[in-house]
Amino acid sequence: MPLTRRSLLAASAASAALCLLPRAARAAGPARLADLSLGRDGAPVTILEYSSYTCPHCATFHIETRPWLVKTYVDTGRARMVFSDFPLDGVAMAASMLVHSAPKATAAALSEALFSEQRHWAAAQNPREALTQLAALAGMSAKAVETALADKELFQALMDQREKAEKDYGVDSTPTLVINGHRVAANSPRKDLAAAIEAAEAEAKRKS
Repeated sequence: MPLTRRSLLAASAASAALCLLPRAARAAGPARLADLSLGRDGAPVTILEYSSYTCPHCATFHIETRPWLVKTYVDTGRARMVFSDFPLDGVAMAASMLVHSAPKATAAALSEALFSEQRHWAAAQNPREALTQLAALAGMSAKAVETALADKELFQALMDQREKAEKDYGVDSTPTLVINGHRVAANSPRKDLAAAIEAAEAEAKRKS
């Protein structure tokens, strides 16, 4: 689903009006996004995943396909997988901000819980309350949630990440994988994903 910076800012403003994002924002230094990667740094293949926490196709990918990719290619040392946020609306942006503000030890688990429990929170009457409850399981207090959702620097860092994906790889929908620089639809059949990864692996070996 294509999304412009203006439409995301408008969606986030609408979320603020619904009391999802607080009006006040704290002063902060440059935001550092959490490392949501799996696998060894020297793996011949790097798989960048661009997903949005409110995207049902992304939830399906995380439940059905991503575990297979991790088991087959990441756990065996053949690939490194890096999760990158590509929020499609204000609620997805709020979820991303909570993940990147969660304790380091629980950020990845919160990320996965947002996908596995997506149908329970994404369409909730009170998204902020639902997100706060999930964040509590990751060790975030209500005050920490408030602080995270008010962090303008973090918001901008996530926007910059999304815009870089659009500019560098032409990402305009989710979920999308970029395998050693080549864009692939994440919900492609497994045989097509395997072929793309193995072609990237072979190319990396030829260049080494």
